Amino acid sequence: MVSAFCHANGVSLAQVKTGEKSNEITAIPELIKALDLEGCIISIDAMGCQHAIADEIIQAKAHYILAVKNNQQELYKALEDTFRFECAKERVSSHELDFGHGRIENRTCYTSQNMENIDTTKWRNVKTLIKVVSERYDKTNHKAEEPAIR
Repeated sequence: MVSAFCHANGVSLAQVKTGEKSNEITAIPELIKALDLEGCIISIDAMGCQHAIADEIIQAKAHYILAVKNNQQELYKALEDTFRFECAKERVSSHELDFGHGRIENRTCYTSQNMENIDTTKWRNVKTLIKVVSERYDKTNHKAEEPAIR
């Protein structure tokens, strides 16, 4: 099951059931076509980080935020290369410290408009790259987790 969720209103807008021999990659375009998304910002996890899905969002006159993991190795490496340089300049866009759920979490967000490593013929309309680094310390067992990069 793939859902379109409106964060501002806290409601599910639509759902598409994935078939036995199907997955999110085929269901997401169905959701995009079923909804009026003009002007909306669509965020999708790494499974939906596909050229065709980005193009569908653009055709719907919407904007996208796509999570990138190693399922898009070329793009992932380009992002690593970009942020290796950008983070070295300490260009922090946002910083948040959270003390909930028995842990301390420190989140740092980096942004870049440097597209020289990005294939913008494949990833059309990309304007900003975002990297979030989360560092957690468990107050119960006094252990720091490995930093998570999103």
